[in-house]
Amino acid sequence: MADGAASISTSGYRGENRIDALHEDLLGEIITRLPATDAAGTASISPRWRHLWRSTPLVLRDCKLPEARRAAIVARVLAEHPGPFRTISLIGSSFASLDLELADWPRLLAAKGTQKLALINMPTGAQPIVSRVPTDILRCGSLQELSLAFLTLPEDLPRVAADGFPNLRELCLVRTATSNQDLEYLLAASPVLQTLMFICDLTPKRVHVRSQSIRCVLAGLSGVEEVTVVDAPLLERLFLFQPPWGGADCVRVKIACALNLRMLGYLDPRIHRLQIGDNIIQSDTIVSPGTVVPGVRILALKVNFGVLSEVKMLASFLRCFPNVDTLHIQSVLHDPFANESSWENNAKFWQDVSPVKCLRSHVKSMVIHKFRGDQNEFEFLKFLAMNAQELQSLLVVRPDENFALVDKVDEIIDKLGCPLFRAWTSKVLLVSPKVYTVWGINKVNDLTTVDDPFAG
Repeated sequence: MADGAASISTSGYRGENRIDALHEDLLGEIITRLPATDAAGTASISPRWRHLWRSTPLVLRDCKLPEARRAAIVARVLAEHPGPFRTISLIGSSFASLDLELADWPRLLAAKGTQKLALINMPTGAQPIVSRVPTDILRCGSLQELSLAFLTLPEDLPRVAADGFPNLRELCLVRTATSNQDLEYLLAASPVLQTLMFICDLTPKRVHVRSQSIRCVLAGLSGVEEVTVVDAPLLERLFLFQPPWGGADCVRVKIACALNLRMLGYLDPRIHRLQIGDNIIQSDTIVSPGTVVPGVRILALKVNFGVLSEVKMLASFLRCFPNVDTLHIQSVLHDPFANESSWENNAKFWQDVSPVKCLRSHVKSMVIHKFRGDQNEFEFLKFLAMNAQELQSLLVVRPDENFALVDKVDEIIDKLGCPLFRAWTSKVLLVSPKVYTVWGINKVNDLTTVDDPFAG
């Protein structure tokens, strides 16, 4: 910072020092946005600035520090700043390097009131060294947000974190070895926890959500075999995704008690086995009060329209959520090795299937992602045209490689020779180039401004 300031010409300037005229609270906000070394260096600007860095809650992100001196700078900053620590993000510093520079760095994080903490033990090769989370970190009662990656929790977690996490609102575990009991303890010991993110892990095999405060769960199902909402009366969002590098072939999603659940997805009939209460949902499940989740308003599904068994489960899943008003469907590619029937049989299914309540009387907005314009997809559109009485907007989004989708859609509609279908599509159908629907953690767990995290 000193070098940058020296390079600014002040010749001819006769004005007042407006920076020094700012209130100290605002100067503190400026300091928190600077890299750690620059923030500490502000003490040399003028006498008024001398105490500001030490009196401003610390924000430290080691990824912005020079690699060769990273651990030494982190250690010095943690030792010299009196706290509190607002945000500490240690991504590029190995635990071994920090231990050499400052053995009690974990204790300082706990003692100086760390509020937001990210510990990322980045792998350095094909066989990453898995470190344990320092026990002092789990004794930090001031934590509001905690992110752990490529780590292992202590073997005796209830003893190590005996006082729990009274202020923890957000917990993110990425490739962090966690037992079923550990996860249940973390939920029970966090009375104000609102968001749980459990991503790309091989353990635990079962995720049981039991919390009186939680509102959002994001579960990456790399190795998980079961996700159960046991008792979560405030849960609003349940976000499921399957990493592309594999995982469990079948994941059971059980919803026992989630009275406030408003958003669910992506449900995939190829992977997920849905259970509502004591009822396992199958393609021939008869709708009853025990097989529906009436609160869900936003639903996202994946389906291969070329596989009859998945198409049947799509209809069955939709019946479980009768009050959905925003529906996202991602069309996935046909599996050439699947021994399934051709599109003619799928067309017959949509012709014979009984009406689906949410499509008939509730869905107002629908997006079909990765729409390729094949016949099976159009059979579903024809079904919508005959049944979706409240639909106001239907957006079909092409995949990247299909640049001529608009012309193709018009051509197929003309070939169908159905005036009613043409009139319906002209009213609600919009064909779009690719909409970027890359989800992010901030988007999914933003419960205040993001209404639909599946939207582009």
